Amino acid sequence: MAISNIFAMTQMQNNDFQNAMTISTQMQADAQKQQMQRWKILQDTQTKIFEIQQDVTVNKARTQDKMFNKWDEYIRS
Repeated sequence: MAISNIFAMTQMQNNDFQNAMTISTQMQADAQKQQMQRWKILQDTQTKIFEIQQDVTVNKARTQDKMFNKWDEYIRS
C-alpha cells in the first residue's frame, strides 16, 4: 500500500508540474504577443511622426516660396 501511495503522490506531483509548465508557456506566449503589439504601436507611431515631419518640411518650403514670389512681385511692380 505504501508503494501505491508513493506512486499516486509522484503522479500528482508530475501532474502539478505539467500544469505549471503549461501555465508558464501560456504566460510567455501572452507576454510575447503583448510585446509584439507594443512594437507594432511603436512602429506606427514612428511612421506617423515621420510623415508629419515630412509634411511640415514641405509646407515650410512652399510657404517660403510663396513669400519669396510675393516679395519679388512687389519689388518688380
